[in-house]
Amino acid sequence: MVAMQGMAMGQAARSGEGTGTARMALIDGLRALAAIAVLFYHYMHFAMTGPDRGRYVEYLAYQPFRPWLALLYDYGFYAVEIFWMISGFVFAAVYFARDADTREFAVNRLARLYPLHMVTLLAVTGLQALALSRLGYTLFYDNYDLAHFARQLVFASDWVEAGGHSFNGPIWSVSVEVTVYALFWILRDPLRRMGAAGLAAVIGLCLLANVFGTVSRIPTCAFYFFCGTAQLRLHAWLGRREGLRVALLAGAAIVGAAGLSAGGAFAREVIALPFLAGAAILALAAIEHRADTRLRAAAQWLGDCTYGIYLWHVPLQLALMVLLLPTYSPAALAAQGWFLPLWIVFMVGWARLSFVWVERPAREWLRHLAHPRSRPGMAASV
Repeated sequence: MVAMQGMAMGQAARSGEGTGTARMALIDGLRALAAIAVLFYHYMHFAMTGPDRGRYVEYLAYQPFRPWLALLYDYGFYAVEIFWMISGFVFAAVYFARDADTREFAVNRLARLYPLHMVTLLAVTGLQALALSRLGYTLFYDNYDLAHFARQLVFASDWVEAGGHSFNGPIWSVSVEVTVYALFWILRDPLRRMGAAGLAAVIGLCLLANVFGTVSRIPTCAFYFFCGTAQLRLHAWLGRREGLRVALLAGAAIVGAAGLSAGGAFAREVIALPFLAGAAILALAAIEHRADTRLRAAAQWLGDCTYGIYLWHVPLQLALMVLLLPTYSPAALAAQGWFLPLWIVFMVGWARLSFVWVERPAREWLRHLAHPRSRPGMAASV
């Protein structure tokens, strides 16, 4: 146990929020790739142009390069579970190894998440108002009312299932994740002390709680988040046991592949995804200190774009569709082979500008406001 905690402290020293030290850049890069996967899944939005907000009947036909990208188009939504696992891993790395009070934790969370959420929520609100004025209906999502706006305003939109998404739909995953942040903070000291059996019990309870999945997706988020926490503990325990690590990674890949071949949502979500994503996280954590400096810099640069990619893509899709409709067809434009790579590159570039001009300045300002003596440039990986 002492050795495990010592390794966790070492990892936190390389990635800790508020420590001023380097981040787990490769894992940040993985998180950004997951955000890009969501862009593929939500590419269908370009065809959701009618008042019924349904998918365009022939939406498969307008997805460029579908024979090669079908997995991303059809299953890109599983990137959300990868976000949750990475959060559990990084939170454990940061907060198991250092003392932080509740105020610092809450300020870090608020400063990291809220500024861009507020900006994009207001952008969507204005764009949907414009769509309602021009088209007579809102695009993508229903529930355009004050009650749903108020719930999104405080990250409460999806604590309980309430008849579909509203406003900036992707915020649903952040909404449930913030509740798991609170649970993690409450359980932080017990989680630091408990062994593998205790952590497995926590994960098992989260899995059992998924029987309430029709009521809330919070248990689902908690399951993946604490799977990520378990990955950090395993990474810490493995240390420099490279042979054992390789064997475990190979075993996890085999189990994950078996889950995929078994078919069905349960096998994908409870076996394949945790084992395959967990293996990727463990592998990247292991090679972080050996990776080329340029690769780490590129991964960190891309990782900084993650939140912007995730929260800005719906407002920007809305802006384009409000501009084109009802005269021109967004689906016809999206079907062009050149448009898909242009959209991906544009989204990454926009997210980068958002990080530089909105997210980072707002985060540092809020943290400085709460902690006037804190150092600037704290890591943004959590």
